[in-house]
Amino acid sequence: MSQPPYQPPGGQYMPNGRPRPGAPSSAPGSPSAQAPPRYIDYGNPRAYDTSVRPASGLTAARFAPAQIQRPDQAQPQSAWSTQTRRLQDVSQNATKLPTVSIVVWLALVVLGFFVLLVLGWFFLEFVLTASSSPIWWPVTAFLAGISLLVIAGIMFLADRWDPQPLPLLIIAVFWGAAIAAGLSYILNTLNSFLVYMVTGSEAAVAFAGPVISAPLVEETTKGVGLLLLMVLARRYFNGPLDGLIYGALIGGGFAFTENIIYYTRGLESFGAGQVLFLFILRGVMNIFGHAIYTSLTGIIVGFVARKWGTIMGFLVFLPALIPGMLIHAAWNLVAGLGGGLPVLLLMYGAKALLSLLWLIAIVVLIWDESRLTRVRLGDYANQGWLTHEEVDMLATWKGRREGKQWASQIGAKPVMKRFIRESADLASIRQRLLADGANPKVIEIERNLLSRLTSNRHELLSFAR
Repeated sequence: MSQPPYQPPGGQYMPNGRPRPGAPSSAPGSPSAQAPPRYIDYGNPRAYDTSVRPASGLTAARFAPAQIQRPDQAQPQSAWSTQTRRLQDVSQNATKLPTVSIVVWLALVVLGFFVLLVLGWFFLEFVLTASSSPIWWPVTAFLAGISLLVIAGIMFLADRWDPQPLPLLIIAVFWGAAIAAGLSYILNTLNSFLVYMVTGSEAAVAFAGPVISAPLVEETTKGVGLLLLMVLARRYFNGPLDGLIYGALIGGGFAFTENIIYYTRGLESFGAGQVLFLFILRGVMNIFGHAIYTSLTGIIVGFVARKWGTIMGFLVFLPALIPGMLIHAAWNLVAGLGGGLPVLLLMYGAKALLSLLWLIAIVVLIWDESRLTRVRLGDYANQGWLTHEEVDMLATWKGRREGKQWASQIGAKPVMKRFIRESADLASIRQRLLADGANPKVIEIERNLLSRLTSNRHELLSFAR
């Protein structure tokens, strides 16, 4: 069954405000007979639109494209529209995180238990095998935690445009620190044993373990957590920026556990000096290693899911693992070759360049997310749900700052923050409807968010009066 043709933003009306040829007429006095809202083309909406697709094949949605309906009654002009000229820039405040269901909190508790179980097992192994005092184990955990806090801080800044639920972010860290780290430790040990059984060579084990087994096993176990977040929490996994954030936190959690193991082994073998040396190499100069590997997978999965839908995001998972695996394998290969100071400088110079490119990519993806928000909210403005001044306020950093300052002057700052947060959520839901089609459950979410949008606008208007 073929899908209906794509309806550009603006619905039944052309950019000049006249009805499109063939558009159904409405009875006088009905809501749809009201003067059409002013149409504005926000950038290049087609860059994010996916409604024009084959009716069959992997890129076809399960549902027909979702069209935006005009409001049942004309929306009042916003209180914001009359304030734009007299506002000044103020500091940006963090947006309140949305509430999540008890199921997510239960998953968080279960994963937290596994974190304690895995770390406790590594601690017990260290206590039973180490000749030095186990009191130093918390010190190595503290050093590993510093690197994790840095990664989490960067992700917090990257997540400020459309914040993810806090429990999901913690689940990502816990998955990397417990599930991925524990499974990787077991599977890597098993693979090394099998290689030795087949070859009888310690050199083969020393090569196959870091260069073949570790990249394949570790990137897969970390990536499975990313894939589960995309499938089970699809509402909050809406694009490459979300994929990068979740992937980096999973990688950061994995590195946290792995660094504890390396630091404790270094302490047992060579003393405190070796721990400090390892902290500089792993916790400072290579701090973003695992975060970069897994976030590359997240970027690819997130981009495909946003552009072609959830099913394609799931199917692209295995190819999306390849970039992280290759970089991981290359790093371990060069590290295992030795070569002294020149090779060491080359390695960490290349990693510094890669880290810089990764940080630049975060900035670009934040810009892309804000641009998408403006395009999608523009769709609603073109149908009369918002004014175009509100789109500029809700979908730009400057507009958000000015909007919150103005709201604070009339005692409505919490309302404005909620308005901003829920509008960003609405833009993401609209993009999902374009990618996955008019899924009835997602349509209901959109309907609820539109109701919240109208309520927020009325509440701001009442404060302004």
